[in-house]
Parts: sequence; structure tokens; C-alpha cells
Amino acid sequence: MFAKNRNLYLARMESFTPDWSAFPILDESTWYQLIEKELNGKPLQGLDWDIDTDLTGRPVYHRPDEHYGGPLTAGRGSADWLITDWLESGQPVQAHALALQALTGGAQALIFDGVDPGDVAPLTDGIWMDMARIFWGLAPGVAATQFADALSSIAGTRISDAPTGIPLGGFITPTSIDDHLMMQQRFSQWQSVIARTGPALQATQELTALLHTVRDWLDHPMATRDQAEGVIVRMEIGPNYLVEIARIRAWHILWGHLMRSYGWPEHIPCRILASISPDPDQAWETTYIASSTRALSAILGGVDYLAIRPPAVERPEFGHRIARNIQHLMKEESHLHRVIDPLAGSYAIETITLQLAERAWFGLTS
Repeated sequence: MFAKNRNLYLARMESFTPDWSAFPILDESTWYQLIEKELNGKPLQGLDWDIDTDLTGRPVYHRPDEHYGGPLTAGRGSADWLITDWLESGQPVQAHALALQALTGGAQALIFDGVDPGDVAPLTDGIWMDMARIFWGLAPGVAATQFADALSSIAGTRISDAPTGIPLGGFITPTSIDDHLMMQQRFSQWQSVIARTGPALQATQELTALLHTVRDWLDHPMATRDQAEGVIVRMEIGPNYLVEIARIRAWHILWGHLMRSYGWPEHIPCRILASISPDPDQAWETTYIASSTRALSAILGGVDYLAIRPPAVERPEFGHRIARNIQHLMKEESHLHRVIDPLAGSYAIETITLQLAERAWFGLTS
């Protein structure tokens, strides 16, 4: 046995049969009797907390009568997400240097924000665009066609595996379907953020607004299943930990319903780009702690891209490295990229998720 697996702990567990009689099943009434005893007469309702308008969270959840019944896999083929580095392009030389450091430091995707057409070539110098997806946020006044021309002029020199390589890219700012179609005709793997939402302050309203925007985009006469596969929604992640997890999970349910309403399969990718912005009023050390918990909620909820924007520090390369390392720790030490929907079966998360999804869908159809 020991030679087989070379692990004493696993060998012990293989021969271990637990005595489940030591853990008797308690019904709901017994649980509440024990809780009331611990509270010493204080009302349990005093520990309720507000989630949303007319939606209250409870400190204790027993097995609900209705639950989703398993991991949320609608639109997800993998539990993994891409570590994404967000770079401001106001200083192209610095942004390019940070981009190269990011890619050698483990970033899997990049965001260049505030881009002018003339910045495209210097920003991508030495970067293989068929190996790392680059998202672009255009500077004010820059037309998508201007950017497309600039990118097309250099794309052939940014491919590692010519002629089979395909540049990977996308727009980070909400994009019209016309601009998206134009980019997809030039770059077949193009993805576009078509809607964004802020932190979950009014989670139901934000999900309903997101549904309306995506539906209007897909209702366009030119929209097809192929266009749906290039859709991304962007969510800014706030500090409301449990609600953020439930909001992201609820979007997976809503996306599946939306795809079925168009007669398309629910496994069409439900791509979510999560971004975390620093609080300017916090010390930089505190910002990284807050970003870590927000990143955890995004990952547990099930996002595809995660960009942690570092606080302003004296050495920008240090700030970006620490922001990336938050995600490296969650992959390499916590292995969160190996389990789809790890909170499936949590009564509290399942209940809040379904409540948000039902209310948002009702808001769409009412």
C-alpha cells in the first residue's frame, strides 16, 4: 500500500472507514433549538442583514426546499480563469515595459486602456498576440475603424505561429454590435465587452439591467450564435463578499435561460471579466488585503478573466507584481482553478443566488 502511493496520509485514508454514527442527522427544529440556547434569549432575527431591496440574508440556512441541485456549469467548460493585467496607456513606453514584465511574470491576458491608434504598434512590440489575449480600451474620440486599421497593419508581425496563428483580442469598453462584427470579420477570435456593471449595491437591479443590455444587443438583426460566443460582460467587484459570489453565480443561471430563449444551447460561453479597483483612501497594504477577498469572491463566483488594478505605489512594476501574485497564490496554493463552482451545495449561497436570479429574470419579463 505504501509503495503504491508513496504518501502516508493517503495510505491511512485508504484503510479508514469513518463511523458516521458519531455525527447524527439533526432536523431543522433541533438546529434552531441549539441556536436559541447559544443566543441566551436574544432574537435570531436580530442577526439578519440586508442584501437588496426587500431581500434579507439570514445568519443560518437549513437545507432549502428548492436548490439548484449541483454546480453551475452553464457557459463554463473549465474552472480556470485568466490572470489579467490592467495597464494605463497614457505613457506607452512605461505601459509596454510593464506588459512585458507581466507576461514573463505569469499574466495570461492584458488590458491596454486609453489607447490611440498610434500607440498600437509600440504597445505590442515583442508580444505574440496569438498567445496572450489583449483587451483594448480606446481613448476618447477614437473610432473603432481607426483602431482596427492600426491593429491590422501590424497583426501579421505579432503572430508566433504564422500562418495558422490568429490574433486574440477584444474591446474592454461596451461595444456596439456593428463595431464587434467589423472586428470579428478581421479577427475571427475577437471578443467584446458589451455591458458592464458596478459593485453589487443593488444586485437585482444590476442583473436586470445587464439582462436588458445583453438582450437588446442580441436582438440586433445581425446577431447570431457566433456573435453570442464573442460576448463578454464586465463586473466591477465590490466588498460585499457573499452577495458578489451570488451575483456572479446568478448571472450564469440567467445566461443559460437567455441562451435557451434564443433557441441556442446554454453551454455557449458565458464570459465574465471581473475587475477590482483600488480604494484611493486606503493604504496600499490594506488595498491588497481588500483586493484579495474581492478576488476570492470573483473566482468562487466563476469568472473568466480577473484584473486586479494595483494602487499607486512608487514602483509600478512592484504594484503590478503583487496584484498578479494574489491570483498566483489562489491557483498554485489554493487550486481554485480546478473546481467548477466550489460553493455549490452551500445553503446560504444557493438560496441567495436563486433569489437574485429569479428577481432579475422577473424584472426582465415584467
